[in-house]
Amino acid sequence: MLVVSVETIVEIATTIFVLSTMFSIGMEMSPDRLLIALRKHRLMARSLLVNLVAVPVFAYLLVHLVPMETGYVAGVVLIAVAPGAPFGPKFAEISKSGIEFASGLMAVLGIISVVTIPVSLALFLPGDVTVDPFGIGWMIFGIQLLPLLAGIGLEYRYSSVANSLYPPVQRLSDLSFLLLIVLLVAVYSDEMITLVGTGTPFVSVVIVCVSLLLGYVLGGPDRNTREVLATTTAARNAAIALFIATTGFSDPRVLMVVLAFSFIGVVLSGLLAGIWARQPTR
Repeated sequence: MLVVSVETIVEIATTIFVLSTMFSIGMEMSPDRLLIALRKHRLMARSLLVNLVAVPVFAYLLVHLVPMETGYVAGVVLIAVAPGAPFGPKFAEISKSGIEFASGLMAVLGIISVVTIPVSLALFLPGDVTVDPFGIGWMIFGIQLLPLLAGIGLEYRYSSVANSLYPPVQRLSDLSFLLLIVLLVAVYSDEMITLVGTGTPFVSVVIVCVSLLLGYVLGGPDRNTREVLATTTAARNAAIALFIATTGFSDPRVLMVVLAFSFIGVVLSGLLAGIWARQPTR
């Protein structure tokens, strides 16, 4: 009789979640949205700077100021170096901001992060934590970039097919995400409780708040792009970080930190997007 471990089930659920999420995001995104984001040269440069450099460096410095165990440090670094939150366009929709720029920025970050995540992990992880940058790069290429580009290509070449496929793939993404959360809570609930008193919640809140501030300040004079860059920068890419945590790290504390950080980032960003939505029409 074949016995499948809980860890294997979690890994499978995570894989389905990431693949379906990236494919649905690609099908929702037209090449025009990507071009709109790329044409804003200065704004895109600042967006890349804050997501790929400022947030990872700040997180690296902060975890060295706050005493934390190695597994927790690795988790903070992992989520901090993972840009391109899939929730970015949703936050833009909630706050009634620039959804075109949000979608384009997420796509650009999703493409570039194939290189930046492995390099950043090699640079910022604690010395006693070893990872295979090339292995992680190929992992991100297969699980994130390929389905994203496949979705964009399908939307561009066969938009009617993409429109038909999008609803069921999006439902699969939502259902796999709910299943994953239930599994993770059921399996790791005791470990999640142990995060209290480790410094992890405090560090996560500080990084999220600083990310919101940096994104808003560097978002340019347009209120729409300021709000988009703030929430996209703060939420980080929980999808790919969860996948890397479950497949690339044996220490369960890494996964626990990614979950806690992601929850804090999504909640604070979502609340702020809701507040902005009630502001006077821009």
